Amino acid sequence: MAEDTKKRIQIKVDRDLDSDVNAVFEELGLNPTVVVTALYRRVAAEGRIPFEFKLTDDEKARIDLARSVYNSDVPTLSDPQKIEKFLAEDNEDED
Repeated sequence: MAEDTKKRIQIKVDRDLDSDVNAVFEELGLNPTVVVTALYRRVAAEGRIPFEFKLTDDEKARIDLARSVYNSDVPTLSDPQKIEKFLAEDNEDED
């Protein structure tokens, strides 16, 4: 019997992400096995991950916005009376 030279690997990914990625693979005529094998070969050849793990400019902007909102002095307004009072105080500043 011939020795099996292949090794099975398993990973868990988000179902929506898997669906999105497989749609791209299908358009390109690829499948996950081909893409992962190509990645492994490139890592072996170069001795590194062939792309950077970094945030896009949009992701950075979203994080900055979220931090700004989180660190802002705006109070949490949980009921109509608090909202009304807050808006009334804001209008007084405009006079």
